[in-house]
Amino acid sequence: MKTMKCNAVLFVSMIALVLSSCTKDSDVEVPSAKKTIFAENFDDSNLATTGWSSFAQIGTKLWSQGSYNNDGYAQFSSYQSGQPVNVSWLISPPINMDAQEGEKLFFQSCQDGFVRNIDNSIELYVSTDYDGVSFNNAGWEKVSFTFPTQNTKKYVYVDSGIIDLSSYRGTLYFAFKVKGTSSLTGGYQVDNVRVFY
Repeated sequence: MKTMKCNAVLFVSMIALVLSSCTKDSDVEVPSAKKTIFAENFDDSNLATTGWSSFAQIGTKLWSQGSYNNDGYAQFSSYQSGQPVNVSWLISPPINMDAQEGEKLFFQSCQDGFVRNIDNSIELYVSTDYDGVSFNNAGWEKVSFTFPTQNTKKYVYVDSGIIDLSSYRGTLYFAFKVKGTSSLTGGYQVDNVRVFY
C-alpha cells in the first residue's frame, strides 16, 4: 500500500512537471528599447520552424518546445535519458550585428524544482564565426547572466539582466547550453528572449 502511494505521488509530480510553465508572456516586463530586432516567445510548436537549432554535444537529448496554458517556452531535461551526462545546446537564429549599434540581450529562465545537483547547469554563449551548420568548428564565448540555481524557487522566471552585445560585429549566434547528469530529474526552461538597442 505504501509503495502504491509513493508511485501515485511520483506520477502526479511528473504530470505537474510536464504541464507546468514559469509564467505567461503577458506577465513579462521587457526592458525599454529604441527597437527590438529579435523577439522569441517560443509559441510555435516546433523550434526549427523559427530558426532555432538544438545540438547534442554529449548524450542524445535535445531541447524541445513546451507549452502550458497557451504559453510556449524552450525546455531541456535529462530525465529518463538513460545516459550519465547530457550536454545540449539551443542555438538562436543569426543576428545581423552590423545593421545597428548598442545591441543588448534579455531573456528569462527557470528551473522546475527538481534540479538538485550543482553539476547541472545552464550557460549562455555567443559566436560570430558559427556558420549555422558546423558547430564544432565555431568558437563559442561564455557570457555572464543571472541564472536559476537549484535553490531558486521552482517555476519562477529569473531575469537574465541586460547583456551587452554591442562589441560584436558580423553575424552573431547566441546559445543556451545545459548540462544534465543522471541525478537531474528536472530541467530548465527559457522564454521571452529579446535582442534590442
